[in-house]
Amino acid sequence: MKYEVFVEDIKRGIEEIVREKLEDGVVVVRNVMKNNNVSMKAVSITRKGENATPTIYLKDYYKEYELGKSIESICNEIFEIYMDGIDRFKKSVNMDEFSDFDQIKEKIFYKIINFEMNKKLLRELPHFKFHDLAIIFFIMVNCDDKGQATALIHNQHLEAWGISFERLKKVAFNNTWEKYPAVIRKMEDIISEMIMKEIMDEEDEESDIIKEDSHYGSYDYEKIENIIREEVENLKADKEMEMYVLTNNIRFNGATCITYPGVIKRFAEEHNSDVYIIPSSIHEVILVPGIDWEKEKVNEMIVDVNDHELDPVEILSDHVYIFKREDGEISY
Repeated sequence: MKYEVFVEDIKRGIEEIVREKLEDGVVVVRNVMKNNNVSMKAVSITRKGENATPTIYLKDYYKEYELGKSIESICNEIFEIYMDGIDRFKKSVNMDEFSDFDQIKEKIFYKIINFEMNKKLLRELPHFKFHDLAIIFFIMVNCDDKGQATALIHNQHLEAWGISFERLKKVAFNNTWEKYPAVIRKMEDIISEMIMKEIMDEEDEESDIIKEDSHYGSYDYEKIENIIREEVENLKADKEMEMYVLTNNIRFNGATCITYPGVIKRFAEEHNSDVYIIPSSIHEVILVPGIDWEKEKVNEMIVDVNDHELDPVEILSDHVYIFKREDGEISY
């Protein structure tokens, strides 16, 4: 089934559910412009009296359909996401807040995106450049273990709130630095953690595990953890090279941490070296201290990963950045 036909079938299926379970409701399918000028099909349900509604993207559901998931089950899942999203929104958001800056200001944050790839969008947004990237601002509508719901701040928001760009920037910077602090971890620790999770999930599908009492074969948790860490360390092609992942405490828009005051500088001083900054995605960057690479080769690797491995929406940049200790600046 072609994607366009799949989208129409999903729309009709959700409309049947809405007619059965809601007194009113209109199912809308539209193209939503995402980060990096990526257009994605999304479905939403609108009802009278609701000022906001979840936007549910269909690309991943199409992949699930191709793997055997039925249209009916996908439609039911989308409807449940809508109902759950509306309930969460009503509990966490008072729409009156959005018209009053003093009420909404604690939910205002900032993030970085690619400047060139978002030129059209940036015409509508308050922003400024950070090298070849752009800093933009958003409202964190909701953030919990089920994910994040955000709303971009547009130029008309500043007019409606009656505030200056400088005030928006100051509030967003302070909120972001305080609520979403930077986190730096060794790459092998993260890989080891992922492998450990896979093993423990195999051992106990319910994932209700107390580490001290967990065993895999004849090994306890700590022993397994140490073995995995050693094996991951042994797999490193260059034993002298250390790689670190920089993100924030929720791993969402964590690449923004390269703009935090002193974060990269302190890291460089701790390692007594310049630092290569590889833009892994909008959610994280990889820090590599003490290595003198050919930038062209690193850039080729980044482009290849962006082209073949990364969701286009999550691409941050196609080249490496370098922090030079002698001048305390990031360059590219």
